Amino acid sequence: MKKLNLLLAIIITLTIFSCTSDDNISSEEPELTEKKLTKVSEEGNYGIYEKLYIYNSDNNVTEMESSFTEFGQTASDLHNTVFSYENNLVVSAIDYENGALYKTYEFNYSNDNLTERIIYDSDGIEDERIEFTYNSNNEIESFDYYVDSILQQTRNFTYNTNGNIIIAEDIDYSEIEYDTNPTPSSNFTSSNKIIFGAESLIMNLCGNNETMRITNYNNSLPSETVRNFETTITYDTDNYPLSKVLVQTDNSGNEINTRTTTFEYE
Repeated sequence: MKKLNLLLAIIITLTIFSCTSDDNISSEEPELTEKKLTKVSEEGNYGIYEKLYIYNSDNNVTEMESSFTEFGQTASDLHNTVFSYENNLVVSAIDYENGALYKTYEFNYSNDNLTERIIYDSDGIEDERIEFTYNSNNEIESFDYYVDSILQQTRNFTYNTNGNIIIAEDIDYSEIEYDTNPTPSSNFTSSNKIIFGAESLIMNLCGNNETMRITNYNNSLPSETVRNFETTITYDTDNYPLSKVLVQTDNSGNEINTRTTTFEYE
């Protein structure tokens, strides 16, 4: 369950009572721009996670169905998340787990940029909150993550001229490399990449696919730990990812874990 919650917090990203947006809310560009992502499947050392996207006639995601089955378990945790819009912006969502109310989400904006995502538990009490700040290029340069109103993490991003995050930094420090092809989340608007994105927050924010990441954990401490994340990608004829195999190794080349993610489009 905790693993599913973590996945939902990253990918629904995120992961809702109706929210009041800033005065500047207006229509974003149409959500559908290229191939439409319909399914994400991920298998790692922990189990199997699947997510289905359901669109309306305006090509907006109105619902996401997700499941997580931990290896060694026979039952899956089933989630159904329903989204509400105002002027093509997602303003709220309700998440049901195995048919029962699980969490609600609130999304707030400024100039069509998502500035805040709040998660409430089934009793309507704030559980988590992320606040986003933007640079002059309308790219997210940092976020603050709160649990029970207590700041847990501040993360800062540095971009290259292609709009890809090349440095991600909090107590850890990551340097990242990319291919030149579109991501599975390319059909979503900028703000909706955060909410619906197929992968982790960093990869959802970028225009291309991550191929290598080197992370120094606890880099402020004398005994830092280095991890390497190398991704091998298989593409379709339009250069969209069909599958990604992520292998994590330590600095001596010893494999720590492997994760395979597949994508389906229409």
